[in-house]
Amino acid sequence: MSSPSSCRRQQHRLQHQRSRTNEYASATNGNTNSHSRDDMKQHTVAEKRFVQKQRRLGQNSNVFASVTSSSSSSSKTKGENKKQKSRTHASDGTTNTNNKKRAIPLSIWESRKGSNFKLQYALDGNKLRLLSPEEARDLSSNKNGAFSFDPLHLGRKKRAFLRQIDNIRDSFFPQKTSVTSDYWDYAKYRFTQRIASSCMTVLATQQMLAAIGLGASRSIPAAAALNWVLKDGLGRLGKLSVATNFGRSFDSDVKRLRFSSSLVYTGAVFIETITPFFPKHFLAIATVANVGKSIGITTGNVVRPPIQKTFALEENLGEIAAKTSAQQVLADNIGLALGVSVMKFQTKFVSLALQRAVPLALFPILASIDLVSIHKQLKSVQLRTVNKERAEIIAEAFVREKKLATQLQVAEKERLLFPARLDASALPLRVTSLGNACSTLDALASAFKDDIHRPYVLSYEPYVQKKRTVLSGIFMRDRKPLKYKGRALLALSHRATSKDVLQGILQVAHIRNLPFRKDLNEKEAYDWAVSESSRRAKADVNAFHNQIVSNGWQANLILLSSNERMPYFLDEKEIRSLLKLAHK
Repeated sequence: MSSPSSCRRQQHRLQHQRSRTNEYASATNGNTNSHSRDDMKQHTVAEKRFVQKQRRLGQNSNVFASVTSSSSSSSKTKGENKKQKSRTHASDGTTNTNNKKRAIPLSIWESRKGSNFKLQYALDGNKLRLLSPEEARDLSSNKNGAFSFDPLHLGRKKRAFLRQIDNIRDSFFPQKTSVTSDYWDYAKYRFTQRIASSCMTVLATQQMLAAIGLGASRSIPAAAALNWVLKDGLGRLGKLSVATNFGRSFDSDVKRLRFSSSLVYTGAVFIETITPFFPKHFLAIATVANVGKSIGITTGNVVRPPIQKTFALEENLGEIAAKTSAQQVLADNIGLALGVSVMKFQTKFVSLALQRAVPLALFPILASIDLVSIHKQLKSVQLRTVNKERAEIIAEAFVREKKLATQLQVAEKERLLFPARLDASALPLRVTSLGNACSTLDALASAFKDDIHRPYVLSYEPYVQKKRTVLSGIFMRDRKPLKYKGRALLALSHRATSKDVLQGILQVAHIRNLPFRKDLNEKEAYDWAVSESSRRAKADVNAFHNQIVSNGWQANLILLSSNERMPYFLDEKEIRSLLKLAHK
C-alpha cells in the first residue's frame, strides 16, 4: 500500500496536468490568435530596437518606422477577420510584397562610367542592394524623407520609358563630371550649326543635279557621271593643298582656322547653289565649289581634336569624340529631313520657273544660322593652351591691371577672323626672323651689344604718320592725316624656352604702356623704350610665369605657327667681330 504522502503527490500531479490541458483547450477554442499576436509583438519590439539604433547612427529611421507601422496594422486586421489557414498565407504574401518597402536607403552611392546619375545603396532585410533609378527618383521627390516607394505604381511602360531616356542621354552626351563646363555650350551651338549646314548641303546638291540636266548636251546619265567624277577628282586638290601648307598653324590658331574654313565652306555651298543659272559652265563652277568644300571639311576635321582635348577632364578624349560624332549624325539627319521637306514643298506648290530660286532665297537664312552658331560655338571654347595672341591678351591684362585674365575673358577677347588690336596705340606683334628684326648692321650691333647669348631679339617700328599719296589726297581731303601704328618684331633664338617667349611678349606689353617722353629725340626715345621695357619684363617674368601656371594655363610650350618658328643660330666669334666692325 502506498503511503498518504505519495497519494497526495499523485493527486497534485493529476491536477496540474488537468490545468494544462484546460489551458490548451481554451487556447485552441477561444484564443487562436494569441501566438500570432505574441510573435507580432516580439517582431514590433525588434523593429523598435532597430529604429533606435538607426537614429543613433544618423540614418533615415522615419522610413523604416512608417513602413513597419503600416505593415503591422494591416497584418493585424487580416488576422482578426480571416481563418487561421488563410491568415497564414496572407501573412506570407504580405511579407513578400513588403520586403521592398522595408528597404532602407543608405548614404552610400555608386557612380558608373558613362552614366549621368548615381546609384544609391539600400538595406533590404539583411541584403545590400542598389536602388533602381525610379526608386531613387521617387525618394528624392518625397518631402518628408519617408521611403514609401511601391515598385509597381509607375507602371511597366513608364519605367521602361524613363530607362530609355537615360540610355539616350548616355548615348549622346558624356558624363557631366568628365568634361569641362564650356563643353555644353559648344555642343549646343555645334548641333544647331550642323543642322543648318546639312540643310544647305541638301539644297545645293539639288541645284547641282538640276544644273547637270540643264547643261547636258548628251544623255543625262553620261553627262552626270562624267561631270561628277571630274569635279570630285579636281576638288581633292584643295584637300591636298590644306594638308601640305598649313602645318603647325592647325595647333597655334585653332579657332581662327576653324572659323575661316567655315566661311570658305559656306562660300563653296553658295557657288553650288547658283550652278543652275550657269549650266554650260557646270564643270568649272562645281570644281571651284568642291575645292572650297574640301578645304573647309579638311580644316574642320583637323582642328576638331585640339578643341575636344580641352574638354577632357579624365583622359576621355575618345568618349568625347564618339559622343560628338553621334550628335553630328543626329543633327545631319534632321537637316537632311528639313532639306527634303523643302524640296517636296517647292515641287508641289512652286512653279517650275521659280523652283531654282527657292534654295537661293533660303541660303542667306541658313548661312546666317550656320555662321552665327559656329561663331558662338568657338567663343564658348576656353582653350588652356597659350599661343601668341592669347599670350598678348594675358600680358596686356597683367601689365595694366596687375592680374591675369581668366580663360573666359581671353576667349571673349580672341578674334576669330583678324588678330585683335589691343588699344588705339598698340604695336602689333609679329614673331619673325632675325633678318626682319635687325635689317641693318647697326640694328644687329645694337641688339647684341649687351648680351650675345640673349634668347630673343626685340625691335619695333614706332608710331609715325604715313605719307599722302595722290589717291589718299583725293578721297581723304578733310580727314586727319594717315597714321602708321608701327609694329613690334620678335626674333627667337634656338635656345629660347617658353619662359623666354613669354618674357618677349611681356616686354612688348610694357612698350605699349610706357609714357611718352618729349624730352628725348627719336633715337634716344627708342633706346630708352627698349631698355626700360626689358628691365621691367625681367623683373616681372617670374611672377608672370608662375601666375600663368597656377591659373591652369598650359605654359610649358608656347604654340607658334610654321611661319613664326624661325629660330636663329649664331657664331659667337663672328658676332664679336661684327660688333667691333660696327663700333668702328
